[in-house]
Amino acid sequence: MRDAGGCFACGQHNPIGLRLRFAAEAQGIRAEFTPGPEYQGYEGVVHGGIVAAALDDAMANLVHLQGREALTARLEVRYRREAPIGQRLVVTATVVRDRGRVFSAEAHLTLPDGTRLADARGTFVRAG
Repeated sequence: MRDAGGCFACGQHNPIGLRLRFAAEAQGIRAEFTPGPEYQGYEGVVHGGIVAAALDDAMANLVHLQGREALTARLEVRYRREAPIGQRLVVTATVVRDRGRVFSAEAHLTLPDGTRLADARGTFVRAG
């Protein structure tokens, strides 16, 4: 498996990345992060592309944490509320359908109290 240390979303060696640290959770995975002003679109609001990157990476990490690579084939994001800069955010993901080499997943970005900020569905291909 290729090194993902430089990944924008989860790479721990990327100096401008989000540095998400995913951990296994009951049905999937979870990470928490606090986006700074370098990730904003409008003042005080996380850029939509950053939100999409966090959701996409959460779903891909469902298999990455098992030692496999996953490549995004399709990604759909629904933005529900503005994601605030400077507040802790939670990203979670679960597999909803597994067909061997291809799997579908969903992810959610929330505030710690569970308020949904964005949802995503994606289709991924296991590499190698």
